[in-house]
Amino acid sequence: MVTGTHPALALAAVVAAGVPIVARAQDGLIVQPAVPQGFDRDRNVSVSARPRPAYTPTGVHVGGLMFFPRLRSSAGATSNAYLTQQNETEAPYASLEPSLRVASIWSRHSLEVNASGLLRNYIGESRRNERRWNLGARGEVELGRALTVTGEVGASQSFENQFSGEVASNVAALSRFRRDFASLRTEYTSGRVRTFLLADYTDFRFAPVRLSDGALRSQENRDRNVSRIIGQFEYARTPSVSLFGQLGYTGTTFDGRVPGIAALDSDTGRANIGLNVDLAGRARGTISIGYNVRDYRTSGFDTVNGLIGEARLELFPTERFTISTAARRTSEDATFGNVTPRPFWDNRLSLGGDYELLNNLILSASGEYALQTSINEDRNNSTYQLASRARYLISRRMTLEGSLSYSERDSRGLQAGTNDAGEGRLEAGLTYHM
Repeated sequence: MVTGTHPALALAAVVAAGVPIVARAQDGLIVQPAVPQGFDRDRNVSVSARPRPAYTPTGVHVGGLMFFPRLRSSAGATSNAYLTQQNETEAPYASLEPSLRVASIWSRHSLEVNASGLLRNYIGESRRNERRWNLGARGEVELGRALTVTGEVGASQSFENQFSGEVASNVAALSRFRRDFASLRTEYTSGRVRTFLLADYTDFRFAPVRLSDGALRSQENRDRNVSRIIGQFEYARTPSVSLFGQLGYTGTTFDGRVPGIAALDSDTGRANIGLNVDLAGRARGTISIGYNVRDYRTSGFDTVNGLIGEARLELFPTERFTISTAARRTSEDATFGNVTPRPFWDNRLSLGGDYELLNNLILSASGEYALQTSINEDRNNSTYQLASRARYLISRRMTLEGSLSYSERDSRGLQAGTNDAGEGRLEAGLTYHM
């Protein structure tokens, strides 16, 4: 969000951003806490975030608002449209992605609104067609020099992460869900101290899955809402290093229309400690470690508890090269087709890099490994994903992109040989900006 003391400076920051920031990446249905860790102190700028004035969309200036319309068209192909182990179905596809970002350039306070859609048709495989949309708004109010209040609302329709571990891959490929979200966050800053208090609410509604024989399989037993409250205290030990502690509570309640589904309801508490660093010209990142306790409200099910952690690190060998790595361990629940808890540990490790070959040509590569281990069953999944991407900035108006990726999932234990899947994708797209 953009705030400042002069509208012209705010305008420059909004234009330099050039991309939507309300929408957040998610792994499946995991909704990460919207508490910024603040390791970015403007000492380092990554390749992907570096302003390129000659190629930055100018947008449309109307009063105190900037409008950034965008339209992306793309075409590609998948080697396994339904993510099945056998009888893999190759299919080309074509996509159209319109979006609009509106951002304020006020001297105080800020507002940003995002709207986007995706229409993707798989040629000859209409059952796999995707219709996604997202609407979101975020506003920040400055209450004096030390206190800010940020509110956010959003609604979206999306598909599940096909390799998340929450459901079988071939089900995730066809599973759609509606997500409604609202949050309120207060931030207080005084000297070296910064504190946050966040409350949010998320509601999930799952559409039926259309099977290969045309029948619909209900997913009502997965409908749920998640309420959270999180507090964080942060202390700047030096200008480059700060320490923080975090406490959080999450309540998960499943829709009561399905008999016995209340067994999945749970209360979760978590405590984390960590540090943030930002060393000019070298590195920035955050690392935290904590403990998680998930207690099911229905008696007879074991409490899930254990260590959790998260780390993110960016390295800056040169101005033209940025290396990013991340690791995370959390506890999650598999919910498809069952009305009793099936918790698992989700462990992830990723590594990526962005290289600015030319001022207007950025090459990227990434890899991710995930291991989902069931807690009370002999069941686990291991997944790896490799991807490469090239982005060529033709002008302020036009961007050309190409990508190549491969993902594979391997199951062991009770699912051995029944939930394996692999998919390769090739895609090229052209984006028009205003």
